[in-house]
Amino acid sequence: MGRSESSSLLRNRNFILLWFAYFVSAIGDHLSEMAILSTQGALGEDVDIAPLMARMLFVFFVPFLLFGPMMGWLADRFPRRRIMIGADIARMILMCGFAWLIAKLAPLSPTWGPYLPLLLIGIFAAMFSPARSALLPTLIRNDQLVEANALIRGVGIVATAISAALGGWLADHHALLAFEIDAGTFAVSAVLVFMIVVPPADRRVEVSRAKFLPQVLAGVRYVSCHRRVGQLVVIGTIYWFSAAVVNSVLPAIVKGAYGQSTFTEIQFFRIFLVVGMVLGAGALFILKDALRSETAITWCLNGAGMGGVLLALSTLSWWPNTVAYAIGVVAIVIVGFFGSALIASYNALLQRIVPDRFRGRVYGVLDVCTMSGLLLACGLLGIPQWPHLDQWCGAIAAVVGILLMTAGMASLVFRYRSQLDSMPLAMTRTFNELWCRFWYHHRCIGACTIPREGPVIVTSNHTAPPDPLMIYASCSFRRISFMTAREYMDFPVFKWFVRMVECIPVNRDGQDTAATREAMRRLKNGDALGIFIEGGIPDPGEVKEPKNGVALLALRTGAPVVPIHIAGNVFREGIAAGFFARHRAEVRYGNPVDLSEFSKKPTREELDAATKKIHNAILALAPDADTHK
Repeated sequence: MGRSESSSLLRNRNFILLWFAYFVSAIGDHLSEMAILSTQGALGEDVDIAPLMARMLFVFFVPFLLFGPMMGWLADRFPRRRIMIGADIARMILMCGFAWLIAKLAPLSPTWGPYLPLLLIGIFAAMFSPARSALLPTLIRNDQLVEANALIRGVGIVATAISAALGGWLADHHALLAFEIDAGTFAVSAVLVFMIVVPPADRRVEVSRAKFLPQVLAGVRYVSCHRRVGQLVVIGTIYWFSAAVVNSVLPAIVKGAYGQSTFTEIQFFRIFLVVGMVLGAGALFILKDALRSETAITWCLNGAGMGGVLLALSTLSWWPNTVAYAIGVVAIVIVGFFGSALIASYNALLQRIVPDRFRGRVYGVLDVCTMSGLLLACGLLGIPQWPHLDQWCGAIAAVVGILLMTAGMASLVFRYRSQLDSMPLAMTRTFNELWCRFWYHHRCIGACTIPREGPVIVTSNHTAPPDPLMIYASCSFRRISFMTAREYMDFPVFKWFVRMVECIPVNRDGQDTAATREAMRRLKNGDALGIFIEGGIPDPGEVKEPKNGVALLALRTGAPVVPIHIAGNVFREGIAAGFFARHRAEVRYGNPVDLSEFSKKPTREELDAATKKIHNAILALAPDADTHK
């Protein structure tokens, strides 16, 4: 049962098993947090809870920093499924004796001793993480990565909500029972992973048997030399630094700014964070691959940053507790929404662009960097003995929000600085691509054959008003100036786009010589020109004869003609109805049409023959003429 087992993720047995295994183990990851804090009297009146939370996170994630490269190498060197099972079994055994470990280690240091057992749990969590992330792409298709990461992220968040509610209640009533339940979750996860049937080709990753250190360094070099991967690692590091800060200060904000005083109340506020995270994962699941991961990352960084700033505003002293609480709920939902979508997006992009033989080591490097950010945050908050730290948590949240927004703006600049288009046009293209992929179910079948430079005429059949948008959505590297009916130039919203891409307005009477002269001028300047060869959109059942304008411009200017066929659109009366209808568009590109047999000053017969040849090339691209069907 491999990657091609089913067209749907929810019918892929291997993915479902991995999904549920992650769900169960995610419950275990957070179930005992409040129980540990309970053993330390964290809700005492004179106790700062933020440093305690920071120390707990610090100890748990230290192994990711210390052993990340080695765990990544293990994931590339040995069967990933077996690594995950071993890590689950080890954590199960440790959790069975967790209360005993706390009692034995607490006397070693009042500050750090109670949290040292988490160090052992963290070692096996660091082993599990890169193996799971590297295994996922071998079980599903490449175009399902965003959807899969959104589902995994979503179910992990639901598990966090369950563990938050249950863990808070257990901490208030039966703290030690939390550790026993935690052990059971890891046992169930191990059984589910054991049931996964890994595709034969992926049971053993093909990696060199060279010594450990050279293999680890090869993974580090890959990250440092691959600009996109390096940027994703930096983004992940910034996110986890910020997430650790928010996670550490959130209990203090709820306790101080909102007047809440029990573990259950604190955990229920964190459930609002989980609600936002579920919504963020759900949004990505609905969009699937309609939204490019690079775009999602930029939006999510800025969105999470704005949520952090709003959370800081909720702590201002002039708000009544109820108003501050309401603002805080909105802020934390926003933070959760964009944070969840950010993690799913950069994971999907990494899994897509990193070859399987390097994937484990890349995730090992990612774990080192992200945990460095997390540990830096926890260390800054938990190690120095800051006096009255809880009073500064609002300001700390504001700094984190500004940091995330700065990273978001930097990612926007990096994405668009190398493009020839202006930033407004590039951003408009991005939105157009999202709209076409999501609302029109747009797919480009095969490669785009439009030359990257030089004059070219792009011509297609015409089936619906958004046809130009669909061509733009499948060709991101050229600005195509379409010859457009003059009434479109005044259509609300759309007129802004057609003027930005410098479309040429045309009268429908067929006698617009000014438009023809402008088209020839554009082609002589090396531009790309778009023309619908049939002139207009035919009614259902109507057959429109092709017009000679495309052939005339091509022969006069020598510009190559690239044929395109658009299928799957539905007919609607009116411009607006056509734009907002749900289509299932398929765009197919053909090779440039050879017109060398015709002269540059063709006779009427030659012009008709050239037009027919171009039109036939378009019709030959129709789905029923596709040899692959």
